Amino acid sequence: MKTTSSITPSASEVSIRTTLLRTVSLVFLTIVFAASVRFIKPIGHIVTWVAGTEAWQSLYRVLGIESGLGREQLILTGIMVVCFALALVVQTGVLFALEMRRR
Repeated sequence: MKTTSSITPSASEVSIRTTLLRTVSLVFLTIVFAASVRFIKPIGHIVTWVAGTEAWQSLYRVLGIESGLGREQLILTGIMVVCFALALVVQTGVLFALEMRRR
């Protein structure tokens, strides 16, 4: 009876290099989207408008945020969550398009 001790990766496994590349690209996209809030005026105006809505104000009340610093931190957290989600959608779309192209 012959046994093998080597583990062969299956075709569906992703290499460490690919995982690292995807992670770096996701972080890069997130930073680019976050920087666009600062440097592209219309996007900054949209963020300001959202932060002034009644829904956002109620979020302050629900979370018990009363200081200006707390409000700024919540706005920054919201910006980063939205930028990360947008980067994830873009990256997933690109990977899906590349996969469809290979087929």
